[in-house]
Amino acid sequence: MARHVRPGIDPEKVAETSRRLASQARSALTGRAFLASFGFAAGDLLFDLLSLDLVFLALRYQPGFGPLAVAYAAANIASAIPVTPGGLGVIEVTLVAITVGFGAPRPTAVLAVLGYRIVNYWLPLIPGAIAWRGPREGYGPWVGDGSGRPRAD
Repeated sequence: MARHVRPGIDPEKVAETSRRLASQARSALTGRAFLASFGFAAGDLLFDLLSLDLVFLALRYQPGFGPLAVAYAAANIASAIPVTPGGLGVIEVTLVAITVGFGAPRPTAVLAVLGYRIVNYWLPLIPGAIAWRGPREGYGPWVGDGSGRPRAD
C-alpha cells in the first residue's frame, strides 16, 4: 500500500523504524525514564506557574499560590479545546476571570496575565522563528542543498 502512495518507500525500513520507535516508547514509559519524564513535566508546569506568580508580584499583588494554581489549571484545561493555537485568547480570558473572581483588581489581573503570556508564549516565538528559518534561508551551517542537514566541510 505504501508503495502506491510513494514509490520510494521501503516497507522493510518502515517496519524496522516502527519497531525501534515502539521499543523506545516502551522504555520511556517504564522505570527511571518514566520518573525522569514525569519530573521534568511537573517541573515545567511548576516553573510556568511560578512565572505567572512572579508577574503578579512584580505588579505588587499577591493572589496566593492556591488560587493562582486553580486559575492556571482551569486555563490549561480550557486551552485544550482546539479553538485557537496555543490556547491563544482562551488562557488569557480564563486566567483574568478566575484571578478577578479570587479578588485581584481587574487592571492588575489583565496586566499580569498579558505580561505572563508575552514572556511565556510570544517571546519564545522569536528564537523559534529564527531557528526554523535558518536552514531554509541559508543561514548557519545548513547552507547548501536545502536538505536541512549540516554541510560537509
